Amino acid sequence: MIASASKRSIIDRMLGAALLEPEPYQEAALAPSIRTQAILVVIISSIAVGLGSLGAGPVGFMLGAIAGLAGWSVYAFVTYRTATARFQVPPSATIWGSTWRVLALASTPRLFLVFTLVPGIGFLVGLAVHAWLLITTVSALRPALDLDTRPTIIVALSGWLPMLLLWALVWLLV
Repeated sequence: MIASASKRSIIDRMLGAALLEPEPYQEAALAPSIRTQAILVVIISSIAVGLGSLGAGPVGFMLGAIAGLAGWSVYAFVTYRTATARFQVPPSATIWGSTWRVLALASTPRLFLVFTLVPGIGFLVGLAVHAWLLITTVSALRPALDLDTRPTIIVALSGWLPMLLLWALVWLLV
Protein backbone atom coordinates (compact mmCIF):
# COMPACT_ATOMS: atom_id res chain seq x y z
CA MET A 1 0.00 0.00 0.00
CA ILE A 2 2.62 2.57 1.02
CA ALA A 3 4.84 1.54 -1.86
CA SER A 4 2.08 2.74 -4.18
CA ALA A 5 1.59 5.98 -2.26
CA SER A 6 3.77 7.95 -4.66
CA LYS A 7 1.95 6.54 -7.71
CA ARG A 8 -1.54 7.82 -6.88
CA SER A 9 -2.58 11.16 -8.33
CA ILE A 10 -4.01 13.96 -6.25
CA ILE A 11 -7.38 13.46 -8.00
CA ASP A 12 -7.38 9.76 -7.07
CA ARG A 13 -6.64 10.59 -3.45
CA MET A 14 -9.23 13.36 -3.27
CA LEU A 15 -11.91 11.20 -4.86
CA GLY A 16 -11.07 8.29 -2.58
CA ALA A 17 -11.10 10.53 0.48
CA ALA A 18 -14.44 12.09 -0.47
CA LEU A 19 -15.94 8.63 -1.01
CA LEU A 20 -14.63 7.49 2.40
CA GLU A 21 -12.24 4.88 1.03
CA PRO A 22 -9.72 3.96 3.73
CA GLU A 23 -6.62 3.73 1.50
CA PRO A 24 -6.06 7.47 0.90
CA TYR A 25 -6.30 8.14 4.63
CA GLN A 26 -3.97 5.26 5.48
CA GLU A 27 -1.46 6.53 2.93
CA ALA A 28 -1.70 10.07 4.27
CA ALA A 29 -1.22 8.86 7.83
CA LEU A 30 1.82 6.76 7.01
CA ALA A 31 3.52 8.42 4.03
CA PRO A 32 4.97 11.90 4.56
CA SER A 33 5.76 11.91 0.82
CA ILE A 34 2.20 13.02 0.01
CA ARG A 35 2.70 16.27 1.92
CA THR A 36 2.62 18.39 -1.25
CA GLN A 37 -0.67 16.87 -2.38
CA ALA A 38 -2.16 17.45 1.07
CA ILE A 39 -1.12 21.11 1.01
CA LEU A 40 -2.62 21.51 -2.47
CA VAL A 41 -5.96 20.10 -1.28
CA VAL A 42 -6.07 22.69 1.51
CA ILE A 43 -5.15 25.54 -0.85
CA ILE A 44 -7.62 24.48 -3.55
CA SER A 45 -10.45 23.99 -1.05
CA SER A 46 -9.71 27.38 0.51
CA ILE A 47 -9.92 28.98 -2.93
CA ALA A 48 -13.29 27.23 -3.38
CA VAL A 49 -14.44 28.88 -0.14
CA GLY A 50 -13.34 32.21 -1.60
CA LEU A 51 -15.11 31.55 -4.89
CA GLY A 52 -18.28 30.76 -2.95
CA SER A 53 -18.01 34.24 -1.43
CA LEU A 54 -17.65 36.02 -4.78
CA GLY A 55 -21.17 37.39 -4.44
CA ALA A 56 -19.59 40.09 -2.26
CA GLY A 57 -17.02 40.90 -4.96
CA PRO A 58 -13.23 40.68 -4.75
CA VAL A 59 -13.26 41.51 -1.04
CA GLY A 60 -15.66 38.60 -0.47
CA PHE A 61 -13.33 36.30 -2.40
CA MET A 62 -10.29 37.36 -0.38
CA LEU A 63 -12.15 37.18 2.93
CA GLY A 64 -13.58 33.78 2.04
CA ALA A 65 -10.25 32.32 0.91
CA ILE A 66 -8.40 33.63 3.96
CA ALA A 67 -11.16 32.40 6.26
CA GLY A 68 -11.06 29.02 4.49
CA LEU A 69 -7.34 28.69 5.15
CA ALA A 70 -7.61 30.03 8.71
CA GLY A 71 -10.60 27.79 9.42
CA TRP A 72 -8.74 24.72 8.18
CA SER A 73 -5.71 25.67 10.33
CA VAL A 74 -7.86 25.98 13.44
CA TYR A 75 -9.57 22.70 12.54
CA ALA A 76 -6.25 20.85 12.28
CA PHE A 77 -4.70 22.41 15.39
CA VAL A 78 -7.72 21.96 17.68
CA THR A 79 -8.20 18.39 16.47
CA TYR A 80 -4.58 17.53 17.25
CA ARG A 81 -4.65 19.29 20.64
CA THR A 82 -7.86 17.53 21.67
CA ALA A 83 -6.46 14.13 20.69
CA THR A 84 -3.21 14.67 22.58
CA ALA A 85 -4.62 16.44 25.64
CA ARG A 86 -7.83 14.52 26.22
CA PHE A 87 -7.28 11.08 24.73
CA GLN A 88 -3.62 10.46 25.55
CA VAL A 89 -2.48 10.33 21.95
CA PRO A 90 1.25 10.92 22.36
CA PRO A 91 2.18 14.39 21.11
CA SER A 92 4.91 14.12 18.51
CA ALA A 93 5.93 15.49 15.15
CA THR A 94 4.92 12.19 13.58
CA ILE A 95 1.39 12.31 15.03
CA TRP A 96 1.04 15.98 14.08
CA GLY A 97 2.22 15.23 10.52
CA SER A 98 -0.14 12.32 10.01
CA THR A 99 -3.03 14.30 11.57
CA TRP A 100 -2.72 17.34 9.34
CA ARG A 101 -2.18 15.23 6.21
CA VAL A 102 -5.31 13.12 6.77
CA LEU A 103 -7.31 16.25 7.66
CA ALA A 104 -6.11 17.88 4.46
CA LEU A 105 -7.50 14.99 2.43
CA ALA A 106 -10.65 14.97 4.55
CA SER A 107 -11.24 18.58 3.53
CA THR A 108 -11.86 17.54 -0.09
CA PRO A 109 -15.65 18.10 0.23
CA ARG A 110 -14.92 21.79 0.84
CA LEU A 111 -14.42 22.07 -2.93
CA PHE A 112 -18.22 22.10 -3.17
CA LEU A 113 -18.37 25.28 -1.09
CA VAL A 114 -17.98 27.08 -4.41
CA PHE A 115 -21.73 26.40 -4.81
CA THR A 116 -22.55 28.54 -1.80
CA LEU A 117 -22.54 31.32 -4.37
CA VAL A 118 -25.92 30.07 -5.69
CA PRO A 119 -28.67 32.31 -4.34
CA GLY A 120 -31.34 30.67 -2.25
CA ILE A 121 -29.53 27.40 -1.65
CA GLY A 122 -26.01 28.53 -0.86
CA PHE A 123 -26.32 28.27 2.90
CA LEU A 124 -27.93 24.81 2.66
CA VAL A 125 -25.15 23.66 0.33
CA GLY A 126 -22.63 24.91 2.88
CA LEU A 127 -24.30 23.00 5.70
CA ALA A 128 -24.43 19.81 3.63
CA VAL A 129 -20.75 20.17 2.69
CA HIS A 130 -19.79 20.66 6.33
CA ALA A 131 -21.82 17.60 7.38
CA TRP A 132 -19.95 15.62 4.72
CA LEU A 133 -16.70 17.11 6.01
CA LEU A 134 -17.46 15.88 9.53
CA ILE A 135 -17.98 12.36 8.17
CA THR A 136 -14.71 12.46 6.20
CA THR A 137 -12.94 13.82 9.28
CA VAL A 138 -14.03 10.87 11.41
CA SER A 139 -12.93 8.47 8.65
CA ALA A 140 -9.59 10.25 8.33
CA LEU A 141 -8.73 10.35 12.02
CA ARG A 142 -9.13 6.64 12.68
CA PRO A 143 -5.89 5.57 10.92
CA ALA A 144 -3.98 8.67 12.04
CA LEU A 145 -4.79 8.57 15.75
CA ASP A 146 -5.73 4.91 16.30
CA LEU A 147 -8.71 5.78 18.52
CA ASP A 148 -12.00 3.96 19.05
CA THR A 149 -15.10 5.34 17.35
CA ARG A 150 -16.49 7.46 20.20
CA PRO A 151 -13.22 9.29 20.98
CA THR A 152 -12.64 9.77 17.24
CA ILE A 153 -16.05 11.45 16.90
CA ILE A 154 -15.35 13.72 19.87
CA VAL A 155 -11.94 14.68 18.48
CA ALA A 156 -13.44 15.30 15.04
CA LEU A 157 -16.20 17.50 16.47
CA SER A 158 -13.69 19.51 18.49
CA GLY A 159 -11.93 20.75 15.37
CA TRP A 160 -14.92 20.78 13.03
CA LEU A 161 -17.16 23.03 15.15
CA PRO A 162 -14.82 26.04 15.24
CA MET A 163 -14.27 25.74 11.48
CA LEU A 164 -18.04 25.55 10.89
CA LEU A 165 -18.62 28.61 13.04
CA LEU A 166 -15.94 30.58 11.20
CA TRP A 167 -17.43 29.60 7.82
CA ALA A 168 -20.95 30.60 8.99
CA LEU A 169 -19.65 33.94 10.24
CA VAL A 170 -17.94 34.70 6.93
CA TRP A 171 -21.00 33.54 5.02
CA LEU A 172 -23.17 35.94 7.03
CA LEU A 173 -20.73 38.83 6.55
CA VAL A 174 -20.40 38.51 2.79
